[in-house]
Amino acid sequence: MSRIYGRDPELAVARRCAAAFPARYGQVTPSQISRWENGVLPVPYRIIRAYEDVLGLPEGQLTVAVDAVHQVRSVRAGAPRLDRDFDGGARLATELDELLDRCTGDAPVTGRDWDGMSARVLAMPHVYLPRRLWHSLAARLLGEMAVSRGRGYQRRWEALRRLQGHPVAREAIAGAVAEMVADPASQIVVDPLMLLVHDRQATQLLVDEVAAPTSERTLRAALVVCELAAGAGRFAPAEAATLSALARAHFVDDGVSEPARRAAADLVVALRPGRVDAPAVAGFDVAQTATVVAFAAAAEGALDGRGTSVGENRLLTRLVGELLFRQEIDVRLGAAVVLAASPFGDALADALAAALTGGSHRGEIADALGMVGAARHRPALEALLARRVPPPVATQAAFALGNVPGRTAHGVLLDALTRRGEPEVLRGLVYAAGMQNAHPVLQAAQRLDVPSEVRSAARWWLTRE
Repeated sequence: MSRIYGRDPELAVARRCAAAFPARYGQVTPSQISRWENGVLPVPYRIIRAYEDVLGLPEGQLTVAVDAVHQVRSVRAGAPRLDRDFDGGARLATELDELLDRCTGDAPVTGRDWDGMSARVLAMPHVYLPRRLWHSLAARLLGEMAVSRGRGYQRRWEALRRLQGHPVAREAIAGAVAEMVADPASQIVVDPLMLLVHDRQATQLLVDEVAAPTSERTLRAALVVCELAAGAGRFAPAEAATLSALARAHFVDDGVSEPARRAAADLVVALRPGRVDAPAVAGFDVAQTATVVAFAAAAEGALDGRGTSVGENRLLTRLVGELLFRQEIDVRLGAAVVLAASPFGDALADALAAALTGGSHRGEIADALGMVGAARHRPALEALLARRVPPPVATQAAFALGNVPGRTAHGVLLDALTRRGEPEVLRGLVYAAGMQNAHPVLQAAQRLDVPSEVRSAARWWLTRE
C-alpha cells in the first residue's frame, strides 16, 4: 500500500521502485519486489528500512507496523519475527553496552533506544545483568509505555514483548505488571495486563486479579484480558475451571458494574470446552458493513484513486472494519498501527473527524479517531465532548483525546470536568489531562466536587515523572 499509494506515483511502477533503492541495501529487482509484496518471500528488516528511505517515510514507520502485526499473530513472546540480522562479535556488544547505559541512566530514553536495546539483548548468545537491574529496567520501560503515544508506545510495547523471551527479564516484567496493577490509584491497567497473555508462567496473576481485584477497573480489565488469553489457549484446564467459576460469580453479583458483568459473561463463553474461535475476519451487520465501506471509500477517494486494485481495496476495507468493530483489543490496535503507517491513515482520520464534526454520536468512531488521528483532529473530539452525548460516547471521546498527539487548552478540559458528572467520563478527562502533562488541570480536578476516585486518578497522574 505504501508504495502504490505513496506520494511519488513513479514508485508505483515496480521497475522504477527497484532502481530507486539505495545502493547500500544491495541490488533489488522488480521480481523481488513482487514476491515480497505478494507474500511469496519473507521481507528482511533491511529491505523494509530501504522502503522507508525510498518512500521518504520516517525511520520506523513501516518496521513498527510490521512488528505490531507480528505481535497480534504471535503465540509467544521473544525474538522479533522481523530479524535485525545483527553482525555478531565485539560491535554488537559495544552497541548493547551503549544502549544499556542510556536505558539505565538519568537522561530521557527514546522509543528507538528501547527498540535497539531489546533487539540486541535477544541477538546476543548470553546476556547477564543483576536481577535488581532487570527489575529497574522493566519498571522504567513499563512506566514509559503507559504514558506514550504512537510509535513511541509501539516501540516500548515491542521491547517488553521481546524481553519476555529472556528468563530473568520475563520475571521482572511480570513483577512490574503486578506492582502497577496492585496500586488502586493506577490509571493504566489493561495494557500492562495484556503483556501477561503471552507469558505462560504468569497466567496465575490474571486469575488472582479476577479472584481478588484491586478495584472495579482492574476487575473489568482482567476479565477482558483473560478473554484474550483464553482465545489464545493460555489457561490450563484447572485454571480455566477456576476462572469460569469466578466469572459466573461476578456475573450474578448485583454489586458489580454492568460493563464488568458483560466482560464476565464474555469470559464464560470464551472458556467453554470445545469452543470454536470466530473466523479471522468477523462478519458485520448491514449497518456496520455500510459504515466500513463508507469510511474505506472516503480514505481511498482522497488519494485520487491511484492503484485501485481489488486486492488493495479488500485489505483496506478489512483493516477499517477491524479498527471500528472488532471486539478484541489487540486486533483493533494492530489494525490501527497498520492504517496509521499507510498512506490511507491521514485520509481515514479526516473522514472520522468529519463524521464527528457533522453530528455523529457514535463512540466507535471517536475511539478509532483516538487510534489513528493527528493533532489537527483534536477539535472534533473536543466538540463532541461539548455536546450533550450519552455517557459511554463521552467516555470514549475523552480517552481518545488522551491518545491523539497534541494538546487541548486547559480551559477546554476544565470546562468539561465541571459540566460532566459521570465518573467514567471524568476519569477519561483526567486521563486526557495526564497524557499531556496538564498539571494545572490535574491540580484543579482535586479541588472540584467530583467522586473520590477521580481525585485519586488526578493525584496518580501528578506523581508521574
